[in-house]
Amino acid sequence: MPALGSWRQAASACGFTIDPVLREVGINPHDPQVPLRVTPANLFKAFSMCVERARGHHFPFALGENFVFEHFTEFDAFIDSCSTIREILELAGWARELLTPWMALRLDEFGAEAHIRVVMTVPDQDPAELCHVREVLLAAIHQLLRRASHNAHILLSVRMAGPVPAHPEKYAEHFGVPVSFNEETDALVMDRRWLDQPLNAPPPQALTEARQRIERRLNQEGAERHIVDEVRWALERRPELLREGLEATAVALGLHPRTLQRRLQAEGVKYVDIQSEAKCHRAQIMLRRRAISMESISEELGFSDRRAFTFAFKRWMGVSPSVYRSRLSSGHGVALSA
Repeated sequence: MPALGSWRQAASACGFTIDPVLREVGINPHDPQVPLRVTPANLFKAFSMCVERARGHHFPFALGENFVFEHFTEFDAFIDSCSTIREILELAGWARELLTPWMALRLDEFGAEAHIRVVMTVPDQDPAELCHVREVLLAAIHQLLRRASHNAHILLSVRMAGPVPAHPEKYAEHFGVPVSFNEETDALVMDRRWLDQPLNAPPPQALTEARQRIERRLNQEGAERHIVDEVRWALERRPELLREGLEATAVALGLHPRTLQRRLQAEGVKYVDIQSEAKCHRAQIMLRRRAISMESISEELGFSDRRAFTFAFKRWMGVSPSVYRSRLSSGHGVALSA
């Protein structure tokens, strides 16, 4: 819980005090350890209790609106040093390492849309119990996007995996766009052009210095670092890297190619395998959009032609892209990667 002050503000906005809730789930709100370390089970229980106590406001939205990285000033410095939303989304990987190893963001791009998708993997936890946590994350990301874009209206819609709530109009009112429920994923949908729209003009070295500060903090905290995860996130955040080799990805990560190669070898993986996995995932996403032609998918993924893409996809999924797409349309089961 890196933002206890944010919880207090959200609880105040919702008409209750947070300390009794924290004590009831075994959290000492005055523990000198900063930030507080909380098990996922206790965190989810605290969320449910806060939702029950809230009056006039939906607690997850209030927390998302008030969320700040109060003990990680390096994150705020990084946000202020970014010139595009795409750069800001790099923060998700670091936040996962320091704060929530069971949560990840995925960036899916196709056509005119970009989806910022929330993914949670908590062992032995009913996904339905995570709905309020996902709502907080969507609200917090929305707040961050508004801050970065100077309150521009960049969302097109919001998708939520949970069932229709008692007051769905409150969700549309909060986000200011249509909100759909019973979806496969939780995601903010935005105009893809906003990802690379210049937001400001920070000093040339500001972003590099902010990244270095975060790296030092990660080392101090002893965060568990996996170069495989960093490469995967880079390939999702920068789809053009799917058409390039290891060298381009190394540059995107601020590493020498030999350093990246050595770290991948130490983790027992090959770059080409990670890139193929990313291509397969992106191909599945794009195939779900019938308006995107096979030729366009082949080109975006870096294949020489449609035949090369078909051959690779059959190797990945056991069926051709056209068969895969037709099964999606007919409703026959096709296992989609997370």
